[in-house]
Amino acid sequence: MVIEELLDEEAFKPEKLFDKENYSTLTLALNAEPKFKEKDVDILIALLDPNLDWEDKEEKLLFIKNHKLNTLLIKAVQEAENDEDRAKLLCICWESGLDFKNDFLFFVEQALSTNYLVALEAFTVADNIEDVTDEKVLTKAILLIEECKTGNKQILEDLKTTILSKKI
Repeated sequence: MVIEELLDEEAFKPEKLFDKENYSTLTLALNAEPKFKEKDVDILIALLDPNLDWEDKEEKLLFIKNHKLNTLLIKAVQEAENDEDRAKLLCICWESGLDFKNDFLFFVEQALSTNYLVALEAFTVADNIEDVTDEKVLTKAILLIEECKTGNKQILEDLKTTILSKKI
């Protein structure tokens, strides 16, 4: 998109902003259930900026933790349109320090990904979740791993070891 196009109302076409071939766009429905605050979504989008300095990143991660934006992060991971964004969002999950104990299986499912970075980031979140003691959840997680035929073998082995250690 060129500057002249932005200045010419007739030439500018907003649908171009959602062209997956030319732009990486994170879309979250602000009015869908559950409802998300625009500021919360803006903070999350800002964290995806590769040029964000460490101080600003820490401040935004603290905001996410203090406002307990677990649901927003999970929804963003689910709706990510590409593996690069999904991996970044999973990274934000563990960097935020939020308690994702109730979402343990979600992260196990993400760790089954054929994309190495998605699997690694999801493994990191699952590995850092403490106090998962529900036998049904842990058993289901192991079954998911054992049934997976396409994921990264080393990550899946490490995840299975982590889960087995939680069963003790």
